[in-house]
Amino acid sequence: PTGAYSSFVGSSSSAIAMEGPLRRKTLQKEGKKPTLASWTRYWVTLSGSTLLYFGPKSLRGNERKHYKSTPSKKVSILGWMVVLPDDPEHPNIFQLNNPDKGNVYKFQTSSRFHAILWHKHLDDACKSTRPPVPANLMSFE
Repeated sequence: PTGAYSSFVGSSSSAIAMEGPLRRKTLQKEGKKPTLASWTRYWVTLSGSTLLYFGPKSLRGNERKHYKSTPSKKVSILGWMVVLPDDPEHPNIFQLNNPDKGNVYKFQTSSRFHAILWHKHLDDACKSTRPPVPANLMSFE
């Protein structure tokens, strides 16, 4: 099977909430546009608020076995923002922004459905340990 896979194994924060093949492009690094921005293939897992990137073993293939078993990158996305653009020409794209460091990454999935799934899970993960905003900020007593 190709695409993204959702799995809810227990309620532990180490459980994988989302995983699948994604292509990533860096749009901004520390507020600057990179000289060369090309798409890179990864198998990506989201566990708690951590993204693990596994590099490809071969030029082709979208199944887990086509990617390395050891992650090449580990990133905490707490406080990040995820954006799902409404772009009919690119329905399978979403963006992750790290406002603290000025980094912006564009991701490509296999379908709009998978982009929406990733967006939902990433949005939850970005906000996972932020203190909740009180429902009523003013007291009228």
